Amino acid sequence: MKKIVLVLIISFVSGTYMQLTAQKGFQFPDSVKYRKNVIRWNLAPFLLWSNRNINIGYERVLKPYRSFSINAGYFELPSLTQGIFDSLNIQRSGKKWGFTVSGDYRFYFDKRNKRMAPDGLYWGAYGSFHHYQFQNDIVILNSPEIQGVLNFGANLNILSGGVELGYQFIIKERLSIDLVFLGPSISVYTTKMTLGGDIDVDKENEYLQAIYDILSGTIPGFDELVDKGTVTASGTNFSFGLGFRYLIQIGYRF
Repeated sequence: MKKIVLVLIISFVSGTYMQLTAQKGFQFPDSVKYRKNVIRWNLAPFLLWSNRNINIGYERVLKPYRSFSINAGYFELPSLTQGIFDSLNIQRSGKKWGFTVSGDYRFYFDKRNKRMAPDGLYWGAYGSFHHYQFQNDIVILNSPEIQGVLNFGANLNILSGGVELGYQFIIKERLSIDLVFLGPSISVYTTKMTLGGDIDVDKENEYLQAIYDILSGTIPGFDELVDKGTVTASGTNFSFGLGFRYLIQIGYRF
């Protein structure tokens, strides 16, 4: 299924922008053989957060010093810390999944680079969307007033837009190593947190706040998602913040 979706994406992008590369005044040397496509694997989420994160990208050269790329794949953040914290025994999360989609438009520096796109230093504008959700069972310990199991769940959505600076190395005309080392953005965060179980309602917010504090210290950037004063037993929160984009991609040019 993933292969079919990837083929459809590549076909759509190639067909849509093929005419742009043929505009008068923009010609590639030996354009029949010039390799304008790169398919690649983004290693950053795989290395930073989870070895289940598989993110595939595709770049299409539109003009000698411009290109467009897209990325999509499975996205998962580190698990909520497992173990005993005060009176909370947090068990391993068995229900978690997510996805990410992003795209950028790149401008390669024609006076700086010795070769045309997709080789060399570039800057670009990008947008991205991340969705992640999970559930954890939490056992109440050492409490004479409360006994039972809490079901804690959260849905996280992050919509970002910004600019980036990167460098793509083309080795032996085929191997691509793409690095985005600077990518400030403006992000919109949507967080929905829920708490259920056969527990005294008056205590739910207290334990949800304790769970939130653990999340804040466990998942990178989680404390930016919600305002601490608005945590509720069930609800949705919105906030704005600054984000960054870092990519390490290895690809094949064709």
